Amino acid sequence: MSLETHIAGGEDRLLDSLTFAGKSTASYVTERRNCTFAPQSGGNFSTSGIRLLRFNLADQQGWLDAGTLRLAFSLTNNHSTADLTPIVDNPASMFRRLRVIANGSCEIENIEQYSRVNQMFNLLLPSARRYCNISETWGGKTGINTTLADPVEPCPIPHGASRRVLTPLLSSFLSQNRWIPLSMIPVVLELELDDADTAFSGTGNNWVITRPVLLADVCGMDQALQNSFSKHLLDGKSLPYSFHGLYALKASIADSTQFSLPICRGFTRLSTVYFSFIKSGEKESTFFYHPLEGAAAPTDAIDIMKYNCTLGGDRYPQFDVECVGEQYYRLRLASLMHTGTDSFSISPFDFRNGNAVFAINLEKAPGAAGHTGVNTRSGSQLTINLKSCGKNANQIHVIMHFDCVLNCSAAGCELLD
Repeated sequence: MSLETHIAGGEDRLLDSLTFAGKSTASYVTERRNCTFAPQSGGNFSTSGIRLLRFNLADQQGWLDAGTLRLAFSLTNNHSTADLTPIVDNPASMFRRLRVIANGSCEIENIEQYSRVNQMFNLLLPSARRYCNISETWGGKTGINTTLADPVEPCPIPHGASRRVLTPLLSSFLSQNRWIPLSMIPVVLELELDDADTAFSGTGNNWVITRPVLLADVCGMDQALQNSFSKHLLDGKSLPYSFHGLYALKASIADSTQFSLPICRGFTRLSTVYFSFIKSGEKESTFFYHPLEGAAAPTDAIDIMKYNCTLGGDRYPQFDVECVGEQYYRLRLASLMHTGTDSFSISPFDFRNGNAVFAINLEKAPGAAGHTGVNTRSGSQLTINLKSCGKNANQIHVIMHFDCVLNCSAAGCELLD
């Protein structure tokens, strides 16, 4: 079964803004438990010891409300003299890779360069949301003058001290709004630690993670409903979960004057292309290079970067994106189509001084209407075309945001993308 087949068998519905349906009840939900899941792979984790945190989310009767999921752990600064100062929004950027596996063998997500991907999407949150998120994770200093780009400065961990921290995890599957029946779809979550200095200022940091757990709410259902779902699967039918997948890749830039990057991975419905530049000598998790390199006043003489995407005979947009103002506009438009808001916490100056994220949206219909992106499996290859992307742009980091479906049946799980 392909994603095209699933889309063809789907049913169109009005967007939420055009419906007049009344509110429903949920009396079939009998309980909500605040659960804790311990890791299977150990108790202490560091870059010089065990690097892989592996959690098995399983429950005989419960349904996981994945929107409540948080990773909690104690972080100890083992350095004898220096404080451990975070430079990322949350501790999730301490990890190099995230994997989500269903039913033991179906890989739902595998996000490489996770620290940079996580930080990028935090930059694309509204400033008030980032303020609350950082307060929940690292905690914020007092008496600090905040800005749009830095709504709160994280608290450092003194040398020899520990702090219990909490963090949400960037996962498309775990953030979709359908509950997951853990008895039918047991989920394994893997997190691999990045280098010790990735998420913190300076070099030579020395820390260890102890007592990591996953916190989440698991809901109980009426037994009649539970039996109904089991019968639905045993009758040869399936349970589809639609969500947006993320695929990340890096490539070296051969020529900053004119460069084209073909995307070999195909997608049935590709929604958005995000990309950013990596500068040698800067931390990949936090520095997003712009060719203007912090210019106070962009002029036509220096604001010369251009880009577009091509797919066969189609070009997105029809003419090159050719100034920093249009780059910001395209990012706002992509954010609006992707998240429902064009408000994010990147100021104009910070955009051209280390917080530059570029985007092209390919959706035909926004918001609740899904599967309206472009098909890159039709024989034509998607290519990102760049001109004058800066002499210090050493690598390009691309994130593909696409529609996919996890199709669950009595035979197991299958990912359709």
